[in-house]
Amino acid sequence: MELQRNSHHVFRLMYHFVWIPKYRHKVFSDPYREAMKVIIQKIGYDYDIDIVELEIPEDHIHMVVRSEPKMSPSQIMQVIKS
Repeated sequence: MELQRNSHHVFRLMYHFVWIPKYRHKVFSDPYREAMKVIIQKIGYDYDIDIVELEIPEDHIHMVVRSEPKMSPSQIMQVIKS
């Protein structure tokens, strides 16, 4: 784990998100899993969010995300879910 630097500060922010569908239904089946991974990776690239880990079992999504202090955890999830 290395520290990230900006012009005025040094930081290391990592967030662990677990995204669970309603009633924990098994909605992430095989053909959609890979598409979801590609979409989430692309959103992370577009918004300068580093997705360290991404696992999608059938009934939830695990993400470990690294970001700059300018975005709050709720803003990161809002961007990814949009």
